[in-house]
Amino acid sequence: MSQQSKILVVEDEALTGMELQKKLVLWGYDVVDIVSSGEDAVKKALELEPDLILMDILLKGCMNGIDAAKIIRKNKEVPIIYLTAYCNSETFQGAKITQPQAYLIKPFDENELKFAIEMAFYGYKSQLKLKKSEEHYRILAENAQDMIFIINKDLIVEYVNESSLKYLKLKREEVIGKPVQDVFRQQGFDGQVKSLQDVFKTGNSIREKSSFIFPDCELWLDTRLKPLKDDEGEIYAVMGISREITENNFQLNEKDKRKAI
Repeated sequence: MSQQSKILVVEDEALTGMELQKKLVLWGYDVVDIVSSGEDAVKKALELEPDLILMDILLKGCMNGIDAAKIIRKNKEVPIIYLTAYCNSETFQGAKITQPQAYLIKPFDENELKFAIEMAFYGYKSQLKLKKSEEHYRILAENAQDMIFIINKDLIVEYVNESSLKYLKLKREEVIGKPVQDVFRQQGFDGQVKSLQDVFKTGNSIREKSSFIFPDCELWLDTRLKPLKDDEGEIYAVMGISREITENNFQLNEKDKRKAI
């Protein structure tokens, strides 16, 4: 690993802390500090900005490692590996909340620790790339002129972009987590619900053109409904992208009228 990778060691046993430091330095890491209390762990994590924290759970002072990790994660994105002699279910469940990269039970093999650290750095970098990619697409969606929305299997709205909110004349908190019937109250839902259910049932995308009633206008929309799948291939939601075609539809109707004449 790079010499620039900084690790903060949080360990209440001084001898164990020094042994960890020797191993980490030998493996090419920079140990920025060794602290023995949860309070110092929070202070040093925010002050020194380590790339990784090795966190014992039972510490000196009033704050344990899990509580310290909760505070740190609220203020800074940093991978954490727990090194602890405590493996009871209650402790493990508490630790899970902080989403650690690993949970090693003492005594552990040094190769196990080395592998856990390498995987923590690799996994964390992958997470950052994914978040950056998701943020990129979120920015594109929020600035799109098309209306973009995501609806889950229970027909609950999970996402709408800024353009959708503009047409709906609603705030985001009035839409997210609400049933589609509560958000689009002026609509006849039989056709829309059937289209959503067809996507969930068949896994096929659907494209349809229809009129849609908004609070201050009625528009014709060209809507594409696309299934969203998890890693196991199960459909968990439908994403819709609607583009206004009112003017195009009006022009087509005018042509039809002239032909009739």
